[in-house]
Amino acid sequence: MIEKKYSVALAIELAQRFTVIFSLSIIAITITGMLIRLYVQDVREASTLFMLNSGLQYDTILQVACFSLIISFFSVLLFSEHIQAKINFLFRGLLLLLATLATTSIFAIIFNWFPTANIQSWINFVLCTIACFAFSFSLTLLKIKLEGKKYAKLLEGYKKRHNN
Repeated sequence: MIEKKYSVALAIELAQRFTVIFSLSIIAITITGMLIRLYVQDVREASTLFMLNSGLQYDTILQVACFSLIISFFSVLLFSEHIQAKINFLFRGLLLLLATLATTSIFAIIFNWFPTANIQSWINFVLCTIACFAFSFSLTLLKIKLEGKKYAKLLEGYKKRHNN
């Protein structure tokens, strides 16, 4: 029974992380596409993800969904409260960044997400990925810190009530 609850909890956590990662990926691609449309003369040279006046194609959305599922798996594996890895939190973050870079690189090559022969595309990809990852990881650290303060305050109140 415990194993079934554990499996269900992991499946729910994977589904939640997939939903967040997929949604944020689609939003990021949309914003990037809008910026590329504004600043790049020939959109086809920038990426096959952004076709002029056609929006995201169905196959692209499915590629992003598959990508999101893989990243969600890595995220659950490294950060799930059900899988207690004995690895430093920052090191787990670095491992997730490397997994994200590797997975995105593989998808970029297989699905021609951007011109892979163009070194500037790779530099932009790595810089954008690191910047987005640093932003989201900073938000996560801030959330953890605020939750820690909240729980410390609650524990202090509990101790005061029960020690008297």
